[in-house]
Amino acid sequence: MMRNTDDIVEFNCTGYLRLILMLFVCFWAFGCPEPTGIVTTLSGFATPAFFILSGYYVLENKREVRMEKTLRKIKRSALCFAIIFFIYLAINIVVIFLHYTSFTFSKRALFNFVVLNLWPLKIGDNIWFIQALLYAYLVIFIADKLKLMKYYKIFLAVLIVIMLLTGEFAGAIRFDTILGYPYIPGNWLTRALPYILIGRLMREKKKSLMKVKIWKYLIAFVVGGGLVMLELLILGWAGVLRYDGHMIGFGVMAVALCGLAISIPIGRPNRVIHFDSAISGLMYVLMNPIYCLMVLFLGEKYLYFLKMLGGPVALLISFLLSLILCGTPLGRVFFTNWDMRLADAVVLDDDDDDEPIQPPTPPVRGPRIEAD
Repeated sequence: MMRNTDDIVEFNCTGYLRLILMLFVCFWAFGCPEPTGIVTTLSGFATPAFFILSGYYVLENKREVRMEKTLRKIKRSALCFAIIFFIYLAINIVVIFLHYTSFTFSKRALFNFVVLNLWPLKIGDNIWFIQALLYAYLVIFIADKLKLMKYYKIFLAVLIVIMLLTGEFAGAIRFDTILGYPYIPGNWLTRALPYILIGRLMREKKKSLMKVKIWKYLIAFVVGGGLVMLELLILGWAGVLRYDGHMIGFGVMAVALCGLAISIPIGRPNRVIHFDSAISGLMYVLMNPIYCLMVLFLGEKYLYFLKMLGGPVALLISFLLSLILCGTPLGRVFFTNWDMRLADAVVLDDDDDDEPIQPPTPPVRGPRIEAD
């Protein structure tokens, strides 16, 4: 198997980070079984971190490669969204029928879903993440087509201001008197786009990230957690806390963790590194319905158990199912080894036995091509 001697494929710790982030996505959505509630409060950094990693790997420095990868991301996100939409819809219809409940359709609900990425049904509200990814990459592809991505830092600054003013600071500027909403929750504009572009910025500054000491990333992560608690304290004391779904500290924590994972190389890939995006993607899709169905059908008898351990149990079940499904066509919706094949890297499904597979050259700090 011939290899490109000019480029070294980088395998770093972002694969492991994705799995760790899923634990905190679980805590953020369903609560952490610890008495203080601090872990749950601080777990909001996980979703921004996923957006950052996506932007880091998709938005290459070279425009032609970036546009090709963005288009592939749009196609996969659209396919994933369509599949999950109909699966979640079917689950909700069955639940509505079994529990004799009803759903009232309205223009506001349609607007919230289409524009603000707010899922109107009881089960499956986590679909907003996939929908936001799709919208964000459509905007980025159009901007790149118009050759506007060279101004992405300006767009990023504007998006961060919008994100803060319509989120945690919405109460301070009396946002509810403008549009009738007390705040704007995370969606394609207020969460996906800014953090994906932060990932693009980290890609551009990769050489600098590789030079940062590990202890500095760890300190930044802790400082970010402190900022979250400080923001909540100040906004609550001032009586203007309307929304705690995002804090500046979450962004600091997410950037610190992603920078740390990117800067730690791994010599040889394994199943986790190879299928990390498929495993984490399937876990994200499966975990919410599993938890909601557990609550609906077991809540009356095992309410305390579900309150304490329902989230971790749903996480564990989704993880086991994801390990089984990650190599199937369904897993391919979330995964591609396209980058590794471009660089002639070893992939797990290679059947080329003409040349013995040798371990890749140990990664060194410097310009490399990442594996998606």
